[in-house]
Amino acid sequence: MTDDELFLTAILRCSRSDLYTQAIPLTADQQKQFDDMKHRRANGEPVQYIVGFTEFMGLRMDVGPGVLIPRPETEVLVDYVLQELSVEKKREYFILDIGTGSGCIAIAFAKMLPGCRVISVDISETALAFARRNAEINGVKDRITFVERDVFWFMDENLDRFDAVISNPPYIPTFQMDKLPQDVQKEPGLALDGGPDGLHFYRFLIPSSLRKLKTGGLLAFEFGDGQRKELEKLFDEVGGWDKIRFNKDNVGKFRVAVARKQGVI
Repeated sequence: MTDDELFLTAILRCSRSDLYTQAIPLTADQQKQFDDMKHRRANGEPVQYIVGFTEFMGLRMDVGPGVLIPRPETEVLVDYVLQELSVEKKREYFILDIGTGSGCIAIAFAKMLPGCRVISVDISETALAFARRNAEINGVKDRITFVERDVFWFMDENLDRFDAVISNPPYIPTFQMDKLPQDVQKEPGLALDGGPDGLHFYRFLIPSSLRKLKTGGLLAFEFGDGQRKELEKLFDEVGGWDKIRFNKDNVGKFRVAVARKQGVI
């Protein structure tokens, strides 16, 4: 849909086809709302912030300033994890979601794996407010525990062992941040900036996940274009990992890494 179509369907609470098959005049208030939306978009604000929601894996996710907007690449991450977990054929899974943002990853697993429990960690109070709201919207708030904590501290303090550790961490190199599209620059830098080479978070995530996973447990994360070789080196340097694979997204770019803590599943 075009931006205007998205704005109108949000205002009128109708489908795109309704815009063309039904004559739905705007009230004065609705016209003002439409004009305000177009003005915000012209100033570079993300469409998803303007309408207040987006979709992830077919699920509604409320979003707004201060929370990362879910993207199709992260749906690919969820799909690969579901494929991996299906091998185990377990009824219950205990999952750690690091840097939960809108809660999209945790909520998708809670919806698609009815027996799973998820702990979702984020340092941002704003992001967690959206995540809790989205968990309630999608009827899974009772199976997700949201924790406001710096994940670097959480991984040392928490004593649980998980079947899977999942993350869509910040991976944009700092020097590229001001080159991102204008609307992306409106999203929280904390969720995007991965340090000088974009790999800062992975240098923590890969070794620390070994301590948090059960034997044979799964680590899966999203990464940026061109980062595969450095991540391969990092896995080798850390050791303790088995069945390391790098998978492509829907446009053929390597985007998702999956690995198992050494041991039998």
